Amino acid sequence: MCHQVYHLRSQVAELHKNIGHYSQSIIDLEHGAINNYSMLLDMVREVDLDRVEVPEGYEVLDASALGRRLGIKRETVLAYLSRRNFKNIPRPNRKLAMGPLWYEASVREWERSREGG
Repeated sequence: MCHQVYHLRSQVAELHKNIGHYSQSIIDLEHGAINNYSMLLDMVREVDLDRVEVPEGYEVLDASALGRRLGIKRETVLAYLSRRNFKNIPRPNRKLAMGPLWYEASVREWERSREGG
């Protein structure tokens, strides 16, 4: 009887060991999938940015591009923006953490309104 209890205990211990190994494999597999997925997202962002179709007129300009287009420096664009002086620059379409953005179509419309009035 004592031998049978010992044998049963060793089988239970072996079972717990296998379950622990199996659980760790699942956890490792899930973490590997998550890590690979996040790396895949980074690769997609970098590779596919140039392939993203932008509707006509909705190309974006940052402060540097707007400055080049208007013949002024980026710093001047940002100074006008910080003073909320929109006589010399158009209002930005979006304000992001990385800075303001203007849609090409909005800039063209602003230029036409300045020429006409």
